[in-house]
Amino acid sequence: MRVVRELGAGTAGEVAEGRADVGIATMGAASPVPAGLIGGVLVEEPYSLVHPVGHPAPRSLPLVDWHENCGSYTRQWWAGQDWIPKATVLTEGDGAVLSLVSRGLGMAIMPALSLNEAPDTVEITDLGPERPTRSVGYVTTPELASSVSVRALIRELRAARQ
Repeated sequence: MRVVRELGAGTAGEVAEGRADVGIATMGAASPVPAGLIGGVLVEEPYSLVHPVGHPAPRSLPLVDWHENCGSYTRQWWAGQDWIPKATVLTEGDGAVLSLVSRGLGMAIMPALSLNEAPDTVEITDLGPERPTRSVGYVTTPELASSVSVRALIRELRAARQ
C-alpha cells in the first residue's frame, strides 16, 4: 500500500501507469475516472465546519486548509459563502489541520472521513442541507477488475461503507 497525494495525476495516475492495481481516489465531475480505467463511487461524504469546542464565534476564526481538501464543486460552494475567509494557514494534510483547530488556532471545513478520529477538543458542526459533499471511490483497469483479488477488495470496500 502506498499513499499518494490527490494532486496532479494522483491515485488514478498510479493505476494508469501500472504502479498500482487499485486506487482509492476522490471522484466527481471535475475528477472523472480517466480514459482506460474503470471505477465506482464507494462513499459520498458531507463536509462540516470544525472548530475548537465551546468557541463563541467559530466562523470568526482564521481558516486552516490543505491542498487536497476538496474539488471544484466544494470550491464553488466556498466561493458563495461570504463568511469563509481565504485560508490563512495551509498545511500538508488533514491531520495537521485537526491539530491546529484542536489547539484553538483556527477553524476548518473538512470531509467526514477526515473527522473519524477527531479529538474531543474539536466540535463538528453540520453545514446544512446545501453543504458540499465529496465522492470517494475506486479506480482500476478493466483487466484487473476481473481478477479475484481486485474483485474481493472492491467487494470489501463496498461492504465497509454500509
